[in-house]
Amino acid sequence: MTMSYNSEFYIGFLAVFLIVYFLMPRPRLRLFVILAGNMLFYKFAGGLNPMSVIFATAILVWLITMKMGRGYEECEKQAADLDRKAKNALINEAKKKNRKWLALGLVLILGFLIYIKVGRVLHFDEVGHIRDIRFTAMLVPVGLSYYTFSAVGYLADVYWRKAKAEKDPVKVLTALTFFPIIIEGPILHYDDLMKQFDEMPGFSYERLSFGAQRIFWGLFKKIVVSDRLAAYTTTVFGNLGEFFGIEVLLAVIANVLVIYTDFSGCMDIVIGSAECMGIELPENFRQPFFAKGAAEFWRRWHITLGAWFKDYVYMPLAMNPRFMKWTGSIRKKAGARASRIVSSAVPLMIVWILTGLWHGTGINYLLWGIYWGILIVAETAFAPELKKIPEKLGVNTESFGYQFLQMARTFIYFAVGRMFTADGSKGSIIHILRQMVGEHRLWTLFDGSLYEHGLDRKDFYVALAGICVIWIVDILSTRMKIREELAEQPLVFRWLVYYALVIAVLIFGLYGPQFVASDFAYGVF
Repeated sequence: MTMSYNSEFYIGFLAVFLIVYFLMPRPRLRLFVILAGNMLFYKFAGGLNPMSVIFATAILVWLITMKMGRGYEECEKQAADLDRKAKNALINEAKKKNRKWLALGLVLILGFLIYIKVGRVLHFDEVGHIRDIRFTAMLVPVGLSYYTFSAVGYLADVYWRKAKAEKDPVKVLTALTFFPIIIEGPILHYDDLMKQFDEMPGFSYERLSFGAQRIFWGLFKKIVVSDRLAAYTTTVFGNLGEFFGIEVLLAVIANVLVIYTDFSGCMDIVIGSAECMGIELPENFRQPFFAKGAAEFWRRWHITLGAWFKDYVYMPLAMNPRFMKWTGSIRKKAGARASRIVSSAVPLMIVWILTGLWHGTGINYLLWGIYWGILIVAETAFAPELKKIPEKLGVNTESFGYQFLQMARTFIYFAVGRMFTADGSKGSIIHILRQMVGEHRLWTLFDGSLYEHGLDRKDFYVALAGICVIWIVDILSTRMKIREELAEQPLVFRWLVYYALVIAVLIFGLYGPQFVASDFAYGVF
């Protein structure tokens, strides 16, 4: 039996865990219950061997941050009676010493991530000479990328003195293995999570109700919509040579909806699970397909990943003295605008190349990262010119029609991006486009043959209805806090909504003895 957030096993596990959790009279005891829950969860989700890797990482992180923290504490004691200049000199000296500890942690933690995700394989001939070197994907322990990034962020925050080193190893271990976030994030600042461990409240009907609503909403997205549409996209992209025209176009569109409902559904489940405990996790989605451009889209999609790259890659690169000196020389030679473009474009492209490689090690993921980097750099660099185009054409930029077209363009951006990786091949986007324009096959929309590729007519209609419900809820979410508004409604109306959601999941969800709950798309990252 394996643990997945969308499985009956997880729901049962969470129910038993919460009962034990709420029976504990003090936050410290609840902390130990969470740690025990983390161990049980990961045993069933990933196995004992991967769990030992996480524990080793947690101990390493604790030891290094404690070493850096002690260095800063000693520095502060020595500098208590010194003037500002002398105090800064001492702090800089301590920071210089801590740099080697930070470097050690980054090399070990990121090195292990790179080794696991890429896996360097050497082949030798009979006399021991290297015959060839090739890279192959290896088994990735679940959640490796997520807890690695959070651990790196915590190390950097302690080094930069943005966070104090946590002296309690139990808190560090519990934060690093926190089961609601271990598989797909969101990517946290561990310092924020560990502060909440000191104030974990007891039972609250409102929190439990809100958390349960969020969990079932996530299950609706995943097992009613995402898994249903995935049956079609898997069939098409798994046998792409047999499909053409409208069949492939619908698979591309459906694939966008699959990844959105899969990932955002998972975030709803994990945020709802933590909310039941009284722990607040950051949002990872904010109606991304309402975005009106590429940059805005990525401020709404996988928000914590974007924030991580901004804090730990973009800003250190952009504020690097050597880089700033170089862009300053560009300013003198080519002007202020050229300097501004270069100062943002270079860090942005590096960020997006790394983001592509974070998603996967193939050339298609590298191209995916470059694609998004170019879109965002172009938007940033030519923002003044792009703004003038509708003005010259006399278009009302505040009109619904214009904003709808911008949102449609964002959807197309994402759909094209997904084509780089959809079928898993190096030439994925070329292969898909070739099949899309080969022949139109419009007749499949009317002769019923479209419903023979993983989904029947009923399933298509159920998925379409589910998408409409999600779209309506997203619109309402931009205007109100839905759960709070619902809590203010009469008891009968509230429970009708609750029952409708639960019944929709039970009746229309894909599960049962002949169905294996599919993993979340980002679960192997």
